[in-house]
This record gives sequence, C-alpha cells and structure tokens, in this order.
Amino acid sequence: MRLIFQNSKGEERVIAEPTNKEEVTKEINKFIANHNFKSYYTRVWEENGRLKFDVGSWSEFFFLEGMTYEEFTKKGT
Repeated sequence: MRLIFQNSKGEERVIAEPTNKEEVTKEINKFIANHNFKSYYTRVWEENGRLKFDVGSWSEFFFLEGMTYEEFTKKGT
C-alpha cells in the first residue's frame, strides 16, 4: 500500500508504505503532528479507485492506494 499526501496545490507525494489499517492511522497522525496540525475528525471514502482521507483541512488530503473502503472499514483489520 502507498499512503500519499496531497498539498493545497494538488501536488502529491508518498509519505509511507503501511501494511495494515493501524499503520495507516499511525502514519497520518504522525504526519499531521509533525506539521503542527490538530485534527478533530477523520472522514474516509473511496474516490477514483483509492481511499481519500479528510482530516479537517480545507485543501489538503491523504490518499491510500492498495486497500478498498470495505477492507478499511471491516472490523478487526
């Protein structure tokens, strides 16, 4: 899997290669903490064949390639 950060200019870069849901969450939280951002919620949905994460920024998002929405939201994974 590839976890991608998209900045406010639409530029994307890979920030991690997690192997499970817990690592995805950990890497997103680590990234936003390192950039002095506080997230009060996370919304996730599938868009164009990858997961899109909204963590409260108006213009910056995270994307996950290699896992479906059903896999991500399944209990115990």
